[in-house]
Amino acid sequence: MKSNHDSTQTCHPELEKELSLHLEKEQHLPPLAAKIYALLILEKIEALSFEEIKDFTGASKSSISNQLNFLIEEGRVDFIFKDDKRKRYFKTKRDFLKKTLELHLEETTKEIDMLSKIIRHKVDQDFNKKLVSIFRTHLENQKKHLRNLKDS
Repeated sequence: MKSNHDSTQTCHPELEKELSLHLEKEQHLPPLAAKIYALLILEKIEALSFEEIKDFTGASKSSISNQLNFLIEEGRVDFIFKDDKRKRYFKTKRDFLKKTLELHLEETTKEIDMLSKIIRHKVDQDFNKKLVSIFRTHLENQKKHLRNLKDS
């Protein structure tokens, strides 16, 4: 069954696949969640029905339902009701980029913490302190910029 609009079927399939793989790798999303999220990010209309998502992914209803619930809990996806008050339409949250920035900030903070532990561990050993300093400065600057962007 095709959806009632063509954008889901004709939107750049290569970009959808590339974004989906990126979301899997960089944001550690399960494959189906990444596919759904990529679809919602790239979709030209405001929101997609459950049926349209099912048509696009070809996945089972229970799998789609589980992954949509996961994306909602993660704060990446939201739903609205249109004319039919019982039918939900799914869309990315308006601030989905903010969520991405929060994830990058979290990863950067973890990286800084790990680097600090390595430095403390190797305090009496010979290692490239100049390179470590450059890397740490880079991470600290990145963290500062991410915090500024996140607060915008």
